[in-house]
Amino acid sequence: MCRVSGTRRARSSAESPMAELRPVTLAAERFVAAIEARSIALMLRLDLSLPQLRALVIIHRHGRANGRQLAASLRLTPGAIVAICDHLEARGYITRVADNVDRRITWFELTERGAAVFNLTPATTCAKARMKALLLGMSSSDREGFVKVANAFAEALESAFPVEEAQFDRASR
Repeated sequence: MCRVSGTRRARSSAESPMAELRPVTLAAERFVAAIEARSIALMLRLDLSLPQLRALVIIHRHGRANGRQLAASLRLTPGAIVAICDHLEARGYITRVADNVDRRITWFELTERGAAVFNLTPATTCAKARMKALLLGMSSSDREGFVKVANAFAEALESAFPVEEAQFDRASR
């Protein structure tokens, strides 16, 4: 079951009917499909499973992560995280680093090879350049609107796989 967060507003006669939302819904679905296609292509190229790729993304986003953070973020058991990280380490994508203060904590960090995953192909470089050009061509208010909408979409999509940001903040201190 999918929950929709936020408040429900009473429909007024001035609100757009559902038919007017169709182009917006189709554009949003196209946007999500493009992201999914890129993720699937990357998984196939790297011969990784979705949880392995998601673990790499989380480590990339935060700079490093420990097993508890990954388990909470991926909603997996610590044993599953060990298996995922063993595989990623064997492939040369991550390395384990002991915490300098608390020896009970082991951090997972990207290696050079792991960081290179996020800038792998000329197509990725080309897509990033096109995206930057598009964003530079927008007015400041359009960019602000895009940030608002993109963050709302990200929150909606991430709600299926919530990342425990507070755990990352606490563990990084």
